[in-house]
Amino acid sequence: MNERRERGFTLVELLVSLAILSIAMTVLFGAISDSLDRTRKARDDATAAALAQSLLARAASDDALAPGQASGIYSNGFRWRLNVRPYGDTDDAKAWKMSAYAVRATVSWRDGERSLAALRLVAPVKPP
Repeated sequence: MNERRERGFTLVELLVSLAILSIAMTVLFGAISDSLDRTRKARDDATAAALAQSLLARAASDDALAPGQASGIYSNGFRWRLNVRPYGDTDDAKAWKMSAYAVRATVSWRDGERSLAALRLVAPVKPP
């Protein structure tokens, strides 16, 4: 008896292994893509928070703070808006020795928006 044994994979075994490999690669690439997307969103949110904090700090150092709104665009494409409005009612303004302003800094980008708010006290402007 002359038995010949062939070594190697059959066509069916190769097709099954390729199917398993393609499913595994699809799941792996999906997980990597989701991870990169979450990382980008976290980076953008942290950048926006830092920019909004910078806007509030700049407003805090501004001696001529007045009610109103200002806006612009940073070089990285983030848009900013600074909203200043009087805080309290007219009775509060008469009773306080300082003027109070509610300052809101908003930074927005393609996927979201981040806002920070602060209360700023300034010396009242005395008429000449």
